[in-house]
Amino acid sequence: MTQFTITPELFRVIDEAKSDAIHAYGFLQETGTLSATWTFNLLHHVPDTDLLLSINFPQPWERDRTPRLTVQSYAERADLVLHEPRLEADTYVHAHTPYLAAWSLAHEDFPIRYVAAQRHLLTRVIPNHRDRTVSVLDTIRARLDAHPDWAPPTGILESNGGANLWGKGIVNTAKLILLIEEAARFQSLAEQVGGAKDYNPGTLDQQWKRTGLLELAKEKHYAQ
Repeated sequence: MTQFTITPELFRVIDEAKSDAIHAYGFLQETGTLSATWTFNLLHHVPDTDLLLSINFPQPWERDRTPRLTVQSYAERADLVLHEPRLEADTYVHAHTPYLAAWSLAHEDFPIRYVAAQRHLLTRVIPNHRDRTVSVLDTIRARLDAHPDWAPPTGILESNGGANLWGKGIVNTAKLILLIEEAARFQSLAEQVGGAKDYNPGTLDQQWKRTGLLELAKEKHYAQ
């Protein structure tokens, strides 16, 4: 097992990451984004180091509500999807949220049709990890290799389970989870009145302009 020398600066970074994780867990729990099991566990790669922080949160039946933090070697977790550079992610979260779980159970990819979520993302779809005998990393790499004209996804649904989502920064990744779960909820409600429709012409450009993604969207010209 790799031994680490934790300098005062690294200690500060670790403490800040733990604080961010507690804040993220708190607002996801308070908003009802997490399911009743409160499943929310994350891995965070500290940039420019070999440190991989694992922060696991207790579930409702546990008496000790203290989050558990461990330090691992990032290099030794070669199977982790964060190693895929095209994702440009440093944070990986496994979470159970009610409406994304419904899509997961249905073995369906989730198409994002809610602007509050879409304006922060170039990807239009959260794929479903149907063949779980293949790792998340290999599944995502195969998708990226086969479809270079598709935007790299920000997560993958765990068939018959929860969701694995990733992004830059702990709080920002949790914010995306909240927005994507809200999209899944509203799109489920929309089924009662004819279903969520795709975006009208100009809508995506308008939304991406609000978050500074428009120029990148034009440059990449992703099909989805």
